[in-house]
Amino acid sequence: MQVELMSAVAVAVMLALLAVYINLPSRSETGGQLFSDSTSKLRDAFGVSSQSSQQVILENIQGELRKGEFEVTIQGVKDLTSGYGGRVPTLHMGYDNDVWSGTLMCKVPTDNVTSFTFDVRSLVNQHGKVTHISIDVSETEVNQSETGEAPLSEVNMYLYEHSGGSSPFMDQLGGIVPVLTTGLVWIAEGLIVGVPLCFASLGVVVLVDRGIIPVWKKQLRNRSVAKIEQRA
Repeated sequence: MQVELMSAVAVAVMLALLAVYINLPSRSETGGQLFSDSTSKLRDAFGVSSQSSQQVILENIQGELRKGEFEVTIQGVKDLTSGYGGRVPTLHMGYDNDVWSGTLMCKVPTDNVTSFTFDVRSLVNQHGKVTHISIDVSETEVNQSETGEAPLSEVNMYLYEHSGGSSPFMDQLGGIVPVLTTGLVWIAEGLIVGVPLCFASLGVVVLVDRGIIPVWKKQLRNRSVAKIEQRA
């Protein structure tokens, strides 16, 4: 009876120890967790955080506007910037010699910069023309732990009104110039084609008058003389 009791107690102890051993975490997992925890504590202590890169675009656009088109163009650029989720933090304007000029900085989400640039170019061309565009792309490091707003790219614009005005005489002359150009082209084509044709016609006339007609008359004369001689 005692032997059986001791055997039952031994089996129970062995099963308990086996269950405890199975449920204990492995040494590697414990060591990895301790290392991860210590690394996180060191990162937090020294202010070290994970880094990633993002793309930032810097553009410069220059446009020449017709006189009186500056205000509507500036307002159009501001509306486009707002429509693309951006903002205009700075705007500088000046008035000199009856014309306006100014610079403005637009902050636009990087994902929308391409479409924004094409729309701005189209807008400026409606009121003048775009004379220069430069684009610089760079990569910057950002902190992943910071959840800020979407990255904004910078688009700087310099717009100015064209100061040179045209007089009524120049406007009328501008309308006549195409007609004059067409007329001169026709005259040139006429000279190129007509002069050689005239010389060719003159050559034909000279050939007929000096060559063919005399030979024909001579042949007629010889035939007449031959007939007279036969009759005689």
